[in-house]
Amino acid sequence: MSAGFDPIPFQGSAILWNNQHQTHQPGISFYHWHQCCELLLVYDGNGTVVLNNQTYPIRKGMLFVFQPFEIHKVFAKATDEHPYDRTVVHINHLRLEPFLSAFPKRLELFGQLCYSRSTERAFDLGEQFDAVRQCMEDYERYAHTGRGGTQEEMTIFMLRLLSLLEDIVPEQSSPSPAQRRSEEYSEKMMSWIEHHYMESDILDKLAAELHLTRSYVSRRFRTETGSTLSEYLTAKRIKVAAHLLESTSYTVESIAHQIGFQNVSHFISSFKKTYLITPLKYRLRGK
Repeated sequence: MSAGFDPIPFQGSAILWNNQHQTHQPGISFYHWHQCCELLLVYDGNGTVVLNNQTYPIRKGMLFVFQPFEIHKVFAKATDEHPYDRTVVHINHLRLEPFLSAFPKRLELFGQLCYSRSTERAFDLGEQFDAVRQCMEDYERYAHTGRGGTQEEMTIFMLRLLSLLEDIVPEQSSPSPAQRRSEEYSEKMMSWIEHHYMESDILDKLAAELHLTRSYVSRRFRTETGSTLSEYLTAKRIKVAAHLLESTSYTVESIAHQIGFQNVSHFISSFKKTYLITPLKYRLRGK
């Protein structure tokens, strides 16, 4: 699979917890998105995270926040000598928000992390790493018990975590030129695709835009993100298609052409690989 919607089965809970775990071998990574927020705290490892059309390094002390329905990818270069060690937390943001209603500052920060695309969501915790790790470990003791699933424990965990992040998350303002890091080539490519994904001959046009050869564009994207340009483009198109199926009455054929598929059968096949059902069944589900 190269891209896909990965639904998280909360089964009524507001937090789905994955214990700290290690990977010693390179895994299969692909562009995907969830219906919820996801937190990734890295204890050790190296590789690349693609988030919000940018690439970030995997290293000890990094915390990543993936927003609902946001395309992202984690490409960890794990080995026996250098394992990938992390904790992943999935948060049902709609269920959790009411728990924070009595704490307006924390609720505002929670909303900023969950919804604002202009907010930085890849953090080098620095001196705060040990405190955040302790927060995670303390809740992990309750996570798979009846106590861990109570509103009280989930609220305490989120209030504690948000308090630790309060001084790390910048206010919603554009960084100054001195604060901006230089863009990777892959980030320029993803930014360009954001506005041109519906066009044909993407690789040719992108190479011309960047004044690079087709082979260099393909090779550079794969080196920086761990996957192909085609995989990212497909993920973007299918995600847009799902939104159009939910929010418009356009035919499947019309949507296929709007998002850049020249062949309707290819679109249906690609959509089914992602959602495991056809576009028409996706539209009709729940009706």
